[in-house]
Amino acid sequence: MIPRHILLALSAATFASADTLINTLQQNGFNDFASIYQDADPSILSSVDAGSNMIIYASKNVQGTTNSTLRRRDTTTNTQIAAMSSVQNTASSSKKLRFKRQNADSSPAVYQSLLNDPEIVNLGQGVNQSLVEKPVEGVPTVFAGAGKAVPVVGDDITFDGGVIRPVDSLLEIPGSIANTLTLFPQLSNLTALLIQYNLVEPVSEAAGITVLAPEDSAFAAVDTSGLTDEQIVAILSQHVIVNYVGYSPLLKDGQVLNTLANGTVTVAVRDSGVYFNGAKVTAADVIVGNGVVHTVASVVGSEGAGVPEDGGDDTENPENPENPPATGAAGRVGLGLKTLGLSALGMAVAALF
Repeated sequence: MIPRHILLALSAATFASADTLINTLQQNGFNDFASIYQDADPSILSSVDAGSNMIIYASKNVQGTTNSTLRRRDTTTNTQIAAMSSVQNTASSSKKLRFKRQNADSSPAVYQSLLNDPEIVNLGQGVNQSLVEKPVEGVPTVFAGAGKAVPVVGDDITFDGGVIRPVDSLLEIPGSIANTLTLFPQLSNLTALLIQYNLVEPVSEAAGITVLAPEDSAFAAVDTSGLTDEQIVAILSQHVIVNYVGYSPLLKDGQVLNTLANGTVTVAVRDSGVYFNGAKVTAADVIVGNGVVHTVASVVGSEGAGVPEDGGDDTENPENPENPPATGAAGRVGLGLKTLGLSALGMAVAALF
């Protein structure tokens, strides 16, 4: 048995080894990342230093991010980056505060960041921007803005207010749905339509929504020749969940959620994946300033259909039973680009009625 005085000495040494965020970043080679906090609004660093159980997603790669607003660094953009990279570990999952990457407790979790800039965040009154951390092929991965998935690349490093969690690159600041579409060249026609019909603002200003974006093949299978414009709008509006941001770790079996079409969708969580009224999620957690986008394999109807029982055969995606998000070049989530466009266009048209 270890004598009590030795245990106390070891405990004191452990606490003494912790330091401020800036000092710990600099001591571990994150000098450029530390400068982002030093150049940001002082309130961010004050909040971090005064906090507890904070997670700081730090990167040694601080090159320009996808969002054009962040290409030129100034106090405002450094503040946004620092705020987005700083989250409070209040997840309801059993996620431990500190982990080693190789043996991480990587249960999916949603973390609320310090980012509350109203020019970016539109999730509802008093709600800061959130991000998702979940395993992708066994690697803890962070989903922030621009449809990018950023892997964790090192063990947690303790500082006074929590831990520094090394990641591959800076986290992206979420843009609006309309701005996110412009990141995908295959959506140039859709973007032009939104601009032409003055629909950019209606799409971007809806607060706290979840968009279910059917894949191209799903829309191709729907015969709309006998439908009126109002009926088509109603179908598309069924793909927009209102007043609920359904990040994938928050989805629970049996949830009933309201849609823009004044209908509902029911969530089914199975071993084979997550379903909304029978439509399977094929790529999840594209985070935008006013919510989240998930792609689905079929058009979402008014009633659930075709949901397999646990342990049943997943005929829609047999090679991918765990349903990880599809990723493309540079870690961007593969949305099925025209798919996302059609759902966004449905939202825009619905805003006219």
